[in-house]
Amino acid sequence: MSNSISLILESGVIAQKNELGLIICKSCNEVIGTLPTDGFKKFYVVCQKCACNDNKEANK
Repeated sequence: MSNSISLILESGVIAQKNELGLIICKSCNEVIGTLPTDGFKKFYVVCQKCACNDNKEANK
């Protein structure tokens, strides 16, 4: 019998057991998703919302 452990993060993303890798937006710090990793790891990317805002500001 396997126990499923779930954690709901502030942004509503559900982290399953062994999904210790977090994908975080480096502009707004929103958790975009999780990844199955062997240990706690953070990956920083720019979310679509922030990328769109950056493009609008660059075009001004």
